[in-house]
Amino acid sequence: MLTLSQIILVVVVIVLTILVVIFSIYVFRILDQVKKSLEKTNAMLDDFKRISSSVAEPIEHASEFISGLRKGTKLVELAGEIVKKKQEKSVHKK
Repeated sequence: MLTLSQIILVVVVIVLTILVVIFSIYVFRILDQVKKSLEKTNAMLDDFKRISSSVAEPIEHASEFISGLRKGTKLVELAGEIVKKKQEKSVHKK
């Protein structure tokens, strides 16, 4: 026969086993929710990356265009100075 202490021990072990199983189920549910949240966050970050690159490319091209215009104006100014110097030399020779 089982003594009272053995019966209590068996009951406690059964209750603890049930609690551990329930706790494990909740932990797996939480981990599943965390996984879904991370997947959504990853998708949002991918979308943000696409959006930021689609915005950055035109800005980069505009910056290159403006830089080219600045170089062009410097070239025109330099050409104007050269023409002006040539005109001054020809006026002084006469």
